[in-house]
Amino acid sequence: MTEGEISYLAIHIGVALERNYNEGHERYAQILLVSELGNSTLRMIESKIKRDFPHIQINRVLSYREYEQLLDIEEDFVVSTVRLTEKNKQIVKIAPFPTLYQLEQLGRLAMIDRTMPYIIERFFDEKFFLIIDKPITQKSLLKKACQRLEQSGYVDENFYPSVIEREAIVSTLLGENIAIPHTVGLLAKKTMVTTILVPQGIAWNRNEIAHVIFLLAISKDEYEDAMRIYNLFVNFVKERATKRLLNSKNFDDFRAIVKDSFGRLS
Repeated sequence: MTEGEISYLAIHIGVALERNYNEGHERYAQILLVSELGNSTLRMIESKIKRDFPHIQINRVLSYREYEQLLDIEEDFVVSTVRLTEKNKQIVKIAPFPTLYQLEQLGRLAMIDRTMPYIIERFFDEKFFLIIDKPITQKSLLKKACQRLEQSGYVDENFYPSVIEREAIVSTLLGENIAIPHTVGLLAKKTMVTTILVPQGIAWNRNEIAHVIFLLAISKDEYEDAMRIYNLFVNFVKERATKRLLNSKNFDDFRAIVKDSFGRLS
């Protein structure tokens, strides 16, 4: 995928985040608020958070000392007006009168948390998780994955040729040995991501090597929803997560890494 394509898709990610939610997957983001401010200023911050972010619920309000005594955080993330040592959950530091940037950070993190279960459940499936531990060619691998999608009713016989055609135009290797092959157009009947881990590596285009492959089957009807997953792939590259992904022994291991990576998206 070219840099231009990535930029184009990234524009759609933010737009798609607010749209077409499946109500069964929506939830409130639970936050822990840590502050040493007086009651009046604290109430003002609480009021602003509740007003600006109706999908955020303040679960607890603790002092700095109370926070330091905690072994772990049960909430989804922490919002604090003082500098803290991060424990097991991400911290968003805000001023007594939060800036627009700080509020944007807060909103983005809450949105990621709310959509994460939805994205994982809808676009990733154990049936489409493969670990290849023997030599295989790029075309054989893609054909195997496309046949599985076709047999399950996600695509038709035109899908595989289009994936090969797209790969011939330009390599879909993003970086860090992570590839995201896809079709020239939106040909899938239903959207699904096939995850393929190849510890030994597989020869990709122009002497490139791929270790982690995400084959994207994206339908026209679910295009905007599917754009959310590109943020995840870009984050994998930025975090150099290939080694972590390859350590996955099964789908549950992979899903745990996805959740962890989503939690650090910014």
